[in-house]
Amino acid sequence: MFYPLADRFIAVTCLLGYAHMHPTGALPYQLLAQAMEAGYIKNAKTEHLQPSSIDLSLSDECFEVRGSALPAIGESVAQMAEKHAIRRHDLGDPLRRGAVYLVRLNETLALPEEFHARASNKSSSGRINLRGRLLADGVSLFDDVPAGYRGSLWIELIPMSFAIRVHPGDRINQLRVFSGSAELGRAEHRLAYDRFHLVRSLDGHIVPADQAVRHRGISMTIDLATHEIIGWRAKAMNENVLDTKKYDHPVEDFFVPVSRMNNHTCNIRPGEFYIFATKEKILIPPEYAAEMLAYDASKGEFRSHFAGFFDPGWGWRDDAEKRGAIGVLEIEAYSHEFILRDGQPICMMTYEHLIAPPEKHYGSDLSSNYHMQEGPRLAKWFKTM
Repeated sequence: MFYPLADRFIAVTCLLGYAHMHPTGALPYQLLAQAMEAGYIKNAKTEHLQPSSIDLSLSDECFEVRGSALPAIGESVAQMAEKHAIRRHDLGDPLRRGAVYLVRLNETLALPEEFHARASNKSSSGRINLRGRLLADGVSLFDDVPAGYRGSLWIELIPMSFAIRVHPGDRINQLRVFSGSAELGRAEHRLAYDRFHLVRSLDGHIVPADQAVRHRGISMTIDLATHEIIGWRAKAMNENVLDTKKYDHPVEDFFVPVSRMNNHTCNIRPGEFYIFATKEKILIPPEYAAEMLAYDASKGEFRSHFAGFFDPGWGWRDDAEKRGAIGVLEIEAYSHEFILRDGQPICMMTYEHLIAPPEKHYGSDLSSNYHMQEGPRLAKWFKTM
């Protein structure tokens, strides 16, 4: 019997020993590697593979454009870039704060109809307020790659807080590939929660499921009381330049500390960018991936992150009582000033099935900058505090 290419791709993984297959979900490390070999993801490097995603890399083709835009149906991003370009930009020069750039990515896709994909900023770029949104030819949506897409990939880059010098080969965003629907339903979230105790307090106590499990996933709260420095605010009107090839930038050149208040509150203002941390530790068991929702109107008029993917194995340890790691929040208020209060709900984590357990886990099998992080940690490019 003949099977379509993608069906044969999944069937072969069963024969190779992945007995615990899920019929739908995100592709894990080893299946992403096979997708590269099958030609679904081209010009990618094995060393860019993550447990449930693949890092995308910048080429040297960059345009400064008049503003953020989406391609029309049938229009390539290259055509759109030419229409709206102010100038060709040399990546040897910094990206100006507030300016909009389009950069072609090195990777291209040739997905079968059974596969679609979604992109997100990497954590490090999210923490420096470098907005990175994926664009695909003829797709009028950011960060979305439809099933069967064949074509190039671009990234829209906007440094919002300070100028940033990026370089060809830099990895600003990452791609997660799916077969069918991956997101867990409410009952599946509850089962996973009771099975693995997904959320613990900072001192290791299990948070009751009734407090954490919500309709779309797992709710977490903000920590404005544990540390003397509860967060960081990007400096306004900052003329310093962050270079992604340097890892010793002085923190004080780019961020100011947000100190703990006696009443454990913090006012956030529109147009300002903040780094905070969750009051709980979250666990992503190896058989799942997760994503933090960027915006949840029920939590307030602010965005809680700009880098949402959490890989399998986040916070995983053999000792169950020591499992979990805090989540770092990248917060921006929208239309008006907002008062954050310690322990208020701040973000929602949605868990996703993997087609098969990954061969590589976050932190243990692959190097990571934020494994078991504590407090509102800044990006890897700053001197260790």
